[in-house]
Amino acid sequence: MNKQTDVLVVGGGFAGAAAAQKLAENGVDVTLVDKKDYFEVTFATLRNVTHPKAIGNTPRKHYKDFLKGAFIQGSIASMNDKEAKLTTGETIRFNRAIITTGSRYPSLPMAKSESAFDYDARSQEMLAAHQTLASAQSVLVIGGGFVGVEFAGDIASAFPDKEVTLVHATGTLLEQAKPKAQRKALAQLTANGVKVLLNRKFEKDGDVYRDAQSNEMLRPDIAYMCVGMVPNTEFLQEELSDILDSKGLIKVDSYMQVQGYENLYALGDCSNLDTSKHGYVARKQGTLLGEMLLKSAAGKQVKPYKTPSFAIITTTGTDSGVAQMPFGTLTWNFIVNLKQKDSGIGEIYKALGTEPDELI
Repeated sequence: MNKQTDVLVVGGGFAGAAAAQKLAENGVDVTLVDKKDYFEVTFATLRNVTHPKAIGNTPRKHYKDFLKGAFIQGSIASMNDKEAKLTTGETIRFNRAIITTGSRYPSLPMAKSESAFDYDARSQEMLAAHQTLASAQSVLVIGGGFVGVEFAGDIASAFPDKEVTLVHATGTLLEQAKPKAQRKALAQLTANGVKVLLNRKFEKDGDVYRDAQSNEMLRPDIAYMCVGMVPNTEFLQEELSDILDSKGLIKVDSYMQVQGYENLYALGDCSNLDTSKHGYVARKQGTLLGEMLLKSAAGKQVKPYKTPSFAIITTTGTDSGVAQMPFGTLTWNFIVNLKQKDSGIGEIYKALGTEPDELI
């Protein structure tokens, strides 16, 4: 198959789905390519593991059930500024391309699956991960960023009898958050029964985890590494290696345009557009890029991208959390519950012009 499209979107995460939807809704010929046949609210998947009955399959939805443009399930082997080659040997030619391939945690594949590319297979993968977690009595979570903090808190809420330990290499949790949010998160986790160890760098050493500096040892039944996010940009090495920085991020300008190429754009976790790598930000980037391209096509002036104001709500269990708002840090229930009620799933799908699948 050799296909021609006006706009090719590579990657159907928050940014890619939002950009594709915005353009397709306005009559642009768009083709989205993703290795999965489903969209997933990835920041809800770890609660999917800890509380599977609470949110079930609602984080996932088939692209065919909501995407306005064309969709092809497949993986890009390589691409240049004119065409993309799939691993099947098929080619997609384009006038413009938006690269939104996101990121992954190699040490925590259940967060963003690297093997379950079918909707039902992913649901089964989540249930299997829950069963593995349920069988453990002591749990170690390594990494005190947003992912590690939320996961540790959710485990403690779902399994109050388990021994849950969260370790972090520096002296503060949530390093991208404000000091008040850091302190509140630590206090809430501790109140929920999570043992938090800071300034520790535990690594696996045989059947134990050892901190090299203090020689302290932990023997958890199961450990989760919530560190080491890697951008999914390897497929660009063959023909577009010049657009990658030393971290593997795609270099873009203030118009989300890939440096050196007038018809290539990149956003979300795979680009260096924002230091904050968060689903809400990526979704807004996708919508904004769609609007920018539509304005440009209509001959209207386009303003450069500015990081949008947004709130980050970090849960520390099913009944606690910290909201970092543009104007301050809050722990008010009615604010935190905006995320607690459905892990933020409904808001994402609403922005994409659809609704989550029914809970089963």
